[in-house]
Amino acid sequence: MLLANLQVSVVAIGLLNPLSFRVLPELWQVRDLWIDVLLPLAVAVGFCLGVNLLPRRPAAYVLAAVMLSLFATRYFIWRATTINTAHPVSLFFSLVFFLCEFTYLLTSSLQFYPSLKYKPQQRRRQADDLLGWTKDHQPSVDIWIPTYNESERMVRRCVMACANIHYANKTIYVLDDGHRPAIAALAQELGVQYLSRPDNQHRKAGNLNHALAHCHGDLIAVFDCDFIPFSRFLDRTVGFFKDPKVALVQTPQHYFNSDFHNRNLGLDVLVPDDMDYFFRYVQVIRDPFNAVVCCGTSYLARRSALEAIGGYVTHCIVEDNQTGTRLLTRGWRMVYLDEILSLGEVPRTFRDYLEQRLRWMQGNMQVFASPKELPIWKTLNFWQKVFYLNLFLSLLTPVFRAVYIIFPLMSMLIGFTLIAAPPVEYMAYGLPFVIMLYFLPSWQTNGHYFHFWTEVYESLFCFPALKRMSQILFRPFRSVGSLVTNKDVNNPKQSLDLRFAWPFLAYLFIFVGVLMLNYGLPLLDIRWSRSVFEGEGLMVGWNLYNGILMFICLLACIDKPIRRQADRFPLGLVACLEVEGTEYWGITNDVSEQGASLLLNTPGPGKGEIQGLLRVPQYHLELPVRLRRASRLRQHHLLGLTFEMPARETDAALIQLIYGENAWFQKVKRVGSIEALFLLMGSVVRAEPILRRS
Repeated sequence: MLLANLQVSVVAIGLLNPLSFRVLPELWQVRDLWIDVLLPLAVAVGFCLGVNLLPRRPAAYVLAAVMLSLFATRYFIWRATTINTAHPVSLFFSLVFFLCEFTYLLTSSLQFYPSLKYKPQQRRRQADDLLGWTKDHQPSVDIWIPTYNESERMVRRCVMACANIHYANKTIYVLDDGHRPAIAALAQELGVQYLSRPDNQHRKAGNLNHALAHCHGDLIAVFDCDFIPFSRFLDRTVGFFKDPKVALVQTPQHYFNSDFHNRNLGLDVLVPDDMDYFFRYVQVIRDPFNAVVCCGTSYLARRSALEAIGGYVTHCIVEDNQTGTRLLTRGWRMVYLDEILSLGEVPRTFRDYLEQRLRWMQGNMQVFASPKELPIWKTLNFWQKVFYLNLFLSLLTPVFRAVYIIFPLMSMLIGFTLIAAPPVEYMAYGLPFVIMLYFLPSWQTNGHYFHFWTEVYESLFCFPALKRMSQILFRPFRSVGSLVTNKDVNNPKQSLDLRFAWPFLAYLFIFVGVLMLNYGLPLLDIRWSRSVFEGEGLMVGWNLYNGILMFICLLACIDKPIRRQADRFPLGLVACLEVEGTEYWGITNDVSEQGASLLLNTPGPGKGEIQGLLRVPQYHLELPVRLRRASRLRQHHLLGLTFEMPARETDAALIQLIYGENAWFQKVKRVGSIEALFLLMGSVVRAEPILRRS
C-alpha cells in the first residue's frame, strides 16, 4: 500500500479507491448549495443557539433529543453510502471506521428515554422532606475512613471533617491497612476508634469487611481519607433509609483541586473534569431505573443489606461498583442524591491519573467476567440491563478512539479514503450533525458535558488503556499496576513522562511528515505530485482536527511542578496580625492548611522569621503564625505566614473554613459550549506548558 501511494508501476493508487465518483439516490443528491447545504447548517446552528432559551422541562428535553436523533439518523443513512468498497483492504478499514461511528449512535440511543428523566432537583427536594424523619429516629451511624499509605496530614484532615458532621449518634473509625503506629496514635489523639487487621488480604474490600465484623452501627458512611465530608452529610442522606428497600445512598464526587489536564493547560477549574459528566448527569438518569453505580466513597449504606449479600465483593480489584451490582442483583434499591456533600482530592500527575483510571477500567471489566458472582443478565430488569450494556460498550471506548486517531492518519499515509464522498456532501450531511453533537448535549446535561473535551480525555486514556486491555484480556483478574492512588506528590520540576506521551509525539511527527510529502514536495517539484482520491479532503480535515487534539494531549502530559504540600485557596478575609503588641490589619490573599498570605496597606513588621498571632474576627479564629517572607503585590505589602500547629479546635475550624460547604470557591463552575470551545482553542494558542515553563 505504501508502494501504491508512491505510484510505483507495479501497483496503482486507484486499486484502493473507487475509480469513479458514486452517485447518491436522487432524493439525497446535493444539487442546490442554499437548500441542500446551507439550510441544514442554518437549522443546526439556529437550534443549538435557540435551545438555551427553552425552559428545562420534559417537553424541552424531548424536543432536543428528537432533533439530535433526526440529524444523527440523517447522517448515518448517508454514511452507509460512503463505504470504500474498491479493495478488500479499503473495505476493511472503511467498514470498521463506520461501525465505530455507528456504535456511538447505539450508545446514545440507549440513553434516549432515560435522558428524559433528568431531574437533578427531585432527590434534593426529597432530602428536604425527610429531614424530620432523620431528627426523630437518629439511627446509629459508623463512619469509616479506610487508609493504607496516605499521609498523616490527610488522615487528620478527614477525621476532623467527620467530627464536624452534625449528627449525635455517630462513631468514627480509622481503618488502617498500613498498620502504622503513627495513625493509631493520631486516632487516640483525636478521640476516634482505630481498627487494623493482621494482613492485607483482598485490599480495600477486605479492610471494609474486617470493619463490618467489628462495628455495629445501623448505617455505615464510607469516606476515603482524601475526601472531606460536609457537616450536613448525614442530615441529607440518612432520611432515605426510611424506605426499608434502600441499601445505599451515593453522593457525587467533587474535587477541591483541579485535575491534572486543567492544571497543566492553565485552565484550573474552568472546565469540568472527566468525571463531572458521570456524577452530575449519568448517575442522575440512572437513579429512576435503580441502576446507580456505587463509587467507593462519600456514600451511606445499610449494614443489614451488606451483611445479606455476604459483605463487600473481594474477588475484584476494586470493590465499589461490584458490591453495588451485587446489591442490585439481590433486589435492593440504591439511591443517588445529586448534591455535593463532600470534597475530594484528585490525582495531581498524569501518571497517577492513568493508574487510577486503569484500575477502575479493569474493575469494571471484571464485573462482566463474573457471571456466577454477579448474574447481571439473569436477575436485573430491562432498563438495568440497558445501563450495564452501555457500561460494557463504554469499556470499548479506547478501541474506538484509537480507530478515530490511527485510521485517518493511515488514510493520508497510504492513500485511500475511509469516507468515499466529496466535501460538499459532508457539509450537507455530516457537518450539521457534528454541530448538533458538539453543542446540544452540553445543554441537555446542563453544562456537565462537552464533546470536544471528552475527546481530549479519551485520547489521553486511549493508548495506556489498550495496553492494559491486552494484558488482562484473557486474564481479567490478573494483578497489574498500582493498588492505590498516589496523592502525596512532591515534584519540584516540570516534567514530561515519555512513556505515556510518545503516542502524541509520534502522531504529530508522522502527520507533519505526511503533509510535507503529499502537499509540500509537489510545490517544489511537479514530479512529486500524485492523483487525488475521492474523500481526500475529508481525511485531511479529520487529521487536522486530530492534530489539534494530539497537541492538546501532549501539553496536558507536561506536569507542572508540585512544590506545596497543601493547596492554597483564594479566600479573602479581614484579618489582623499581632506581633509584640502591634496590630497590622489587612485581607488574606489566600489560605491553606499550613499558612496564609496577608495583604497590608501599610508596611508590616520587619524582615526575618517573626512569631505572631493571626486573628480572623469573622470566624473567631486565633492562629499562631510565623512570618516567613515579606514582598509586594500590586502596590500592597504581602506577608507570607505559616501556621504554628494550632489547637485541635482551631485546626478543625480552619478545615471547616477552607473545605466547608459555604466556601464560594468550592462551588461548581459552569461554562457554556462556546466558551468551552474557546478555552480548548486557547490552550493551543497559549501552549502554556511550553511557552511558560515553571
